[in-house]
Amino acid sequence: MAKRRFIDLHVFSNLSIGSSSIDEIAQMAVELGYRAVGLADFNKDNLNLIEDLRRKFSEYGLDLISRVDLNCSSPSELKRKLRFYRRKVEIISVFCRNLQVARLAARDRRVDLLNFTYKSRQFNFFDASEASLSLKGETALEINLRDLLFAGTSGERIQFFKICRENVKLAKKHGVPLVFSSGARSILEMRGPRELAAVASLLDLTEFEARETLSTIPFNIVQRNREKLNENFILPGVRRIRGEIDW
Repeated sequence: MAKRRFIDLHVFSNLSIGSSSIDEIAQMAVELGYRAVGLADFNKDNLNLIEDLRRKFSEYGLDLISRVDLNCSSPSELKRKLRFYRRKVEIISVFCRNLQVARLAARDRRVDLLNFTYKSRQFNFFDASEASLSLKGETALEINLRDLLFAGTSGERIQFFKICRENVKLAKKHGVPLVFSSGARSILEMRGPRELAAVASLLDLTEFEARETLSTIPFNIVQRNREKLNENFILPGVRRIRGEIDW
């Protein structure tokens, strides 16, 4: 049986809001047993660093996944940013701050991951309609360990946890893919795959399902997008080979 490959798809370095250096993150990821890391530091001002950082990660035997987190207040703003970033990074996550943005993000195939604010039900827009749109739009629901740990007061954390469990149940019912990440902003917040999977299993996921959220599911999303970003990509199942189109 092939060894499972694990990926933490949501980590920040000191390139943006994190406190740890690229080398520190890479070293820790290797020690924890990851094969790839999704670096969420990228924005319009540092996209030119992606290939240099990819080579840096490869020196540690790691695969770098370039990622952008979008926080938009309106559908028009989201559309504008999607047009700009989609051909530049491998993963786009949208933090859904209102219902209109949530609905657009769910159905737009340029979006890979949906994130929600769970501090109160008022800001949780993942319902049956959202799940249905997500399935059609091939977007996945992401939950971050950091949000579970730092959701405010103890009461808010309990509320957050309950909502997460409800959303996981709804996602499973509708067949929406689930991704569980650390959301780490320093190496002190990074956790190994087994630890993350153990927390994910508390959200009513089986052990197998929990490990899938850290391996097969995120890797499939990355692979799908890398195929689309290839200059020979025409459309799903169609690639250009030596000037000809291969079906």
